[in-house]
Amino acid sequence: FRTDDMSMVNLEVPVTTRGAQQRKPFTFRMKPRFLEAITSAGIDVVNIANNHIYDFGKKGLYDTIASLDSAKVSHVGAGRNHNEAHQPVIKMIVGKTIGILGYYGRRLDSASGGEAPAATGKSCGVAARELNLIERDIRSLKEKDKVDYVVINFHWGTEKAKKPDAEQRAFAHDVIEAGADAIIGHHPHVLQGIELYRNKVIVYSLGNLVFGGNGRHSYDTGVFEIRLSNGGPAYEFIPVRITQWKASVLTGSAGDSLLNQMRTLSSIFPKSIFN
Repeated sequence: FRTDDMSMVNLEVPVTTRGAQQRKPFTFRMKPRFLEAITSAGIDVVNIANNHIYDFGKKGLYDTIASLDSAKVSHVGAGRNHNEAHQPVIKMIVGKTIGILGYYGRRLDSASGGEAPAATGKSCGVAARELNLIERDIRSLKEKDKVDYVVINFHWGTEKAKKPDAEQRAFAHDVIEAGADAIIGHHPHVLQGIELYRNKVIVYSLGNLVFGGNGRHSYDTGVFEIRLSNGGPAYEFIPVRITQWKASVLTGSAGDSLLNQMRTLSSIFPKSIFN
């Protein structure tokens, strides 16, 4: 992460010591001093459009934004009003302009709907996963900001499901047709397959990277890499092993086994990064 051009993760927690704990089965928060784990790791962008960003209410969200800004960590997907929540992160990388957006599956995804409010003109919240809003945001990136490559974060899907449902797949295809180049999904907490659609990539769920929200401290997962060149994008799923919440690249037969698992999970698609 420290040596690449840009690293991005989903930050599944408000960064705060304040706020009113919401009434829900699971609530998370992180003390601001632990942001050093993100900055020292070389992570540049975080998505905060998810079902835990509002676990400690308005104050928790406001504190998260202030802490990330202070730490110089870019963020997408939530804000103090609608315009902020839909504000993209734009990065110039080796002559290419990358635009990043994030959305939470509030309205369409019954498995994770309603835990964080959608931002409005006068109230804070997340950018809702609504096609007309996403189409508008992509169009603005393409026409106003002249970006070369659009990356969309979706916090969506059913927890522990091994594959996306039909609505997710149809929605992802609509978003690709609207101009997105890559879709990165999270929320199920497990890995799902990686589809190629119209030569664009859809990563339905990257599972957990380092997730301290439960007692499961050791597991296999992965990092997804996009390499841009004049010849077009190239993709790689990099196997990773988490041991006591510490990440390392998974090699040898164990790494091959996880790659074969991803190949199997991706076999439900007409085309994937594996075929």
